[in-house]
Amino acid sequence: MDVSTVAEWLAAGEGEQIEFKERYTSRVIESLVALANTAGGQVLIGVDARGKVVGLTDANKVAESVIGASREAVSPPLAPTIEIVRLPEGAIVVAQVQATGRMHAKGGAVFVRRGRQTRRASHEEIRFLTLRETPEVYETLPCPGASWSDLDEAALQKYFAARAPGALEQQGLTLTTLAIGQKFAVQRDEAVVPTVAGIVLFGLYPHWRQPSWCLTALRFSGVEITDPLVDRLDTEGTALRAIEQSEAFLRRNLRVARLLVDKGTHFEEQDVPEYPLAAAHEAVANAVAHRDYAEPSQVFVRLYDDRLEVQSPGGLLPGLTLEKVLAGGETRRRNPVIAEVLRQMGKMTTVGRGLALIQQEMESLGSPPPVFESDALHFRVTLPARHRKL
Repeated sequence: MDVSTVAEWLAAGEGEQIEFKERYTSRVIESLVALANTAGGQVLIGVDARGKVVGLTDANKVAESVIGASREAVSPPLAPTIEIVRLPEGAIVVAQVQATGRMHAKGGAVFVRRGRQTRRASHEEIRFLTLRETPEVYETLPCPGASWSDLDEAALQKYFAARAPGALEQQGLTLTTLAIGQKFAVQRDEAVVPTVAGIVLFGLYPHWRQPSWCLTALRFSGVEITDPLVDRLDTEGTALRAIEQSEAFLRRNLRVARLLVDKGTHFEEQDVPEYPLAAAHEAVANAVAHRDYAEPSQVFVRLYDDRLEVQSPGGLLPGLTLEKVLAGGETRRRNPVIAEVLRQMGKMTTVGRGLALIQQEMESLGSPPPVFESDALHFRVTLPARHRKL
């Protein structure tokens, strides 16, 4: 490891991703667990709380202890990167871990890193970590505070009539039975209550139950978020309705240019939109289907003069990378129930093809390639405009 990097860490002091320990104790492992559960980082052993190097008498033994305890005392085990750095003041051990997307515990206790503190996770933080590890679970949980009367029975009947004709006429099958079977509802004691997926897909007023489940679309006159706002949409209703409302918003706001197109033997006038509608639609549908419904944030569609941005809460699931997804290797969906129903309704492509379709449509229109970005909080698709000025 570069000594200058260590010097920068020492000068910066402790923070959310850096912790100092004078010597090796079990608290070093607690800190590594906290970092892995949060944003990753490093523990510098042989450094006091003020950032002064005190050194270690046996750095090799400390390194072995960290490796062993990370494997044996942590569940699931950690595999930190360990390096011994020899400084003029003495040798230190640097133990680094990445945020793994899983929830790690030491001795049955879960730790998190908040600011400069490593502490035990609260019940709510443990709940968040559990959902982060298995996000597919959330959509099938009972929707907080919802009852069967919050579902649109007519919409449910229409769906089942199309998907399983005659099912409701069969002996012993009821609307509630079918809804439970499709994970739109669950049995709780004597009551049948809708799941998150049930409310998102078939709720009478999902935006009343959870306002952050709506979609906000904005049209700016300019290229900055501070430029004048000329149109706005705040959707209401189900996921299907949000997609349809956003499609109408895009159709009325997308600019079209009359251009001469080279046909090889001649030029022909054609109306060319600034974005392919199929790509814009797919970006919005993916955002609605794959967003993190546990997060109190909403989907944003921002239309500027030079680009279209679609941002949704929740990055890629643990184990997935942009390279894998773009190569068609995606095997996990955050909301498989919601995504499958939207696909059945004709609002989504087959799983794993959405981003590839966006790339293909942009290329066919002669546009610059789309940009895909993912971090721990958001996934963003940016479509550069086909033409800046009309």
